[in-house]
Amino acid sequence: MSEEAKDRIEVPIVRWKNGESVEEPDIVSVEEPLEIFVDGEPFYLTMRSPGDDIPLVAGLCFGEGIIESMDDLASVGHCEETSANRVNVFVRPERKKEGGAAARPKRMPTYSSCGICGKDLIEDIAGVLTKIKHEITIPFSRLIELREELGANQYSYNKTGGTHAAAVFSREGRMLAISEDVGRHNALDKSIGKVLLAGARKEASIALLSSRLSYEMVQKAARFGIEILAGVSAPTSLGVELARSINLTLIGFLRSSRGNIYTCPERVLL
Repeated sequence: MSEEAKDRIEVPIVRWKNGESVEEPDIVSVEEPLEIFVDGEPFYLTMRSPGDDIPLVAGLCFGEGIIESMDDLASVGHCEETSANRVNVFVRPERKKEGGAAARPKRMPTYSSCGICGKDLIEDIAGVLTKIKHEITIPFSRLIELREELGANQYSYNKTGGTHAAAVFSREGRMLAISEDVGRHNALDKSIGKVLLAGARKEASIALLSSRLSYEMVQKAARFGIEILAGVSAPTSLGVELARSINLTLIGFLRSSRGNIYTCPERVLL
């Protein structure tokens, strides 16, 4: 099976259409688990579309602060001895001394109050993110063109209707990477990982998503230095709040010739 076909499979179905039933094949998205081990210890388990596993792991490790660049990795690869659904990551000793490599399960932050609220969460996240500088300006019409380019490259979605897509562009609007996955977080991690592997992080300025704009997606984009994050769906309240607090331009409902700019509209020429 080709690399492009790993993320979808043909299954038999009974289709009801126009008052008749027909037995025929259909194509569905493949969903399988991926275990990520860091320095021999289990770190993360995600459900993903097979393919682009190394970019996915690279993007995830960057987003979680395990690495700051690909130079921090001693090695990364599938565990051929046990399963193709496991990737082993080994971090260079120098990075470990910096305190960046934490080969342990992800932990929730601790709060002194009896519970956690959205404001606490956003303040905690924004406190460790660098505020986004205003270095680009782009016409809204150009963003519409990028949205059309994203849709034109959603090959798996066009076959299955079951995947999300994420693309990263340069400030001029040149596509640096695009990925699809059953998980929206995975799609963005894969594209970030591809840009890291290509050594093009400094060029990344704009990210487009086919999914909703939650605070996790804003967090991933901000950590990567993205100035404009846009999506065809809606943002969440925490997504808007986090984007505003770190000076990231957030655009939702980017469809056809319209869109809603929720934060930092000064980067968009209307």
